[in-house]
Amino acid sequence: MRYIILLLLSLHILHSDASYNRGETLFFAKACTSCHGAAAEGSTTYPKLANKKEMYLLKKLYYFKKGDVLTVSQQMMAQFIHKLSEQNIKDLAHFLATHKRVEIDDVADDILGGFGS
Repeated sequence: MRYIILLLLSLHILHSDASYNRGETLFFAKACTSCHGAAAEGSTTYPKLANKKEMYLLKKLYYFKKGDVLTVSQQMMAQFIHKLSEQNIKDLAHFLATHKRVEIDDVADDILGGFGS
């Protein structure tokens, strides 16, 4: 019985890591960083997404996908989200909810603001 529990736990962790990696790829590939920041930290105009509750993020992303929007910013989000599959949305929400902050020391030194020098 103990081995079955360990096996199931291992499979869950592997699935979780794969979902996180797919969500991370989507976050950067869809240029989410241009509004929400490289660490999903948000700004004065756009909300922080990192480490929000996964169910909250899923709910918001599904609203955007359905087109339930009230503001210009939300309309812009709907345009980005409407082409994503259900699995993409789940992966993106999982990535944001379990976001692991990556420290990048030399960004301030880079005159163009890019990653790495």
